[in-house]
Amino acid sequence: MKILNYLVYIFLFGYFFCPPSIAGDKSLSGTIVVVNKNDDTVNFIDLKSRKIKFTRTTGKGPHELAMSADGRLAVVTDYIGGNSLTVFDVQQARKIKTIDLSKYPRPHGVLFLKDQRRVAVSSEGSDSVVIVDITSGQIVKVIGTKQKGSHMVALPESSERIYTTNMDSNTVSELDVQSGTLLRKISTPDVPEAITINKAGTELWVGSNEDGLVSVFNLINGGLIKQWRGFSFPYRVLLTRDEQFAVIPDYKNNTLDIIDVKNKKKLHQIDFGWRTIPNGVVYHPDDRTLFMSSYGKDKIIVIDIPSGETLFELPTGDGPDGIGYSSLVLQ
Repeated sequence: MKILNYLVYIFLFGYFFCPPSIAGDKSLSGTIVVVNKNDDTVNFIDLKSRKIKFTRTTGKGPHELAMSADGRLAVVTDYIGGNSLTVFDVQQARKIKTIDLSKYPRPHGVLFLKDQRRVAVSSEGSDSVVIVDITSGQIVKVIGTKQKGSHMVALPESSERIYTTNMDSNTVSELDVQSGTLLRKISTPDVPEAITINKAGTELWVGSNEDGLVSVFNLINGGLIKQWRGFSFPYRVLLTRDEQFAVIPDYKNNTLDIIDVKNKKKLHQIDFGWRTIPNGVVYHPDDRTLFMSSYGKDKIIVIDIPSGETLFELPTGDGPDGIGYSSLVLQ
């Protein structure tokens, strides 16, 4: 009887304190690479052990990070004082090269184009988007946004267009990659920063810091599909690859909103508490696990999207922001 009671106790303890959704997170593997603004470093974090395995230096003032589709390359924008890109081999946690962008200062948003050889980088200091060949280290094209404060970038799946939020002009620039020209300027609520676009290139999501709004625009007819109020600083917005969910970390409210993309409805709002300061976000390939950097706590918070539960946390350096996931395991 004592043995039976003991087994029941173990079962109940495990059920209430280690629920299945949290226990399952132990199956996660791969590598998280996160930028530390205040350290001028990146951390390479092993998901299995949940430990920082390597820390490497970047240029001055790193902010954002792009990961290649195969997870082999991570590209960091050195935004404040660095005016460069730092390129890393992820599996070996090794710096490959630094690409000089001094003619196009304050590089910030960065994404890989479809060919996985070139990246599109917003240059806030020159009001342009710079297209850089990562293999050769050469700048292959510069496209002027003709707006002020060009800060973040978004790409549809085709990567034939590039979209930038222009924080000082209250617009989004739509740029044509092949011709290198500005196609149109889209007016937004004040101080747009966060931006993403669906794969088809028909829906543009924009977060506006001054007005605390997140807006979804129809890029075919120019109309407004949906708008949410009540944000303080909607720092980023990101759709899952299957486009079922979107997440919006609010830098000042210390919250994360999870959105049903099809129905344009809020599913959850997670309140992380004072000084969490949610920043960068990236998904695991399962499209249901989110990695979010917490600038205020020097951690990465790992979240189950459908339930809104926090699964576990990972350590970082000082002031984590841009973040990427690779399925490769550190050597």
